[in-house]
This record gives sequence, C-alpha cells and structure tokens, in this order.
Amino acid sequence: MLNTDADTYGGSGVLNEGTLTATDAGIDGQPATLTVTLPPLGAAFFKPVS
Repeated sequence: MLNTDADTYGGSGVLNEGTLTATDAGIDGQPATLTVTLPPLGAAFFKPVS
C-alpha cells in the first residue's frame, strides 16, 4: 500500500497498519465491507492480495 500522508513523505503519519481484511457484511448492495482510516493530507492506494 502507498500512503502519501506517511511520515516518510512529510505527512501527518495517519496509517492503516498491517493487513486489512474485508468482512462479509455488505453495505448498500455490495458483497463485503472494508473499513479504512483515510489520511487527512494525502491519498491511500490499496492492492488486493491474490
């Protein structure tokens, strides 16, 4: 994952650490839900694990 708000890039350091796992409880007709912390000063890019 890339988080442009990490301390490394001069950001505030708000991170999603470790493995993020979706739950089967979907919302709004979606099959699953993933809860993440969004960085206030940047962007977060996620890559699914195969």
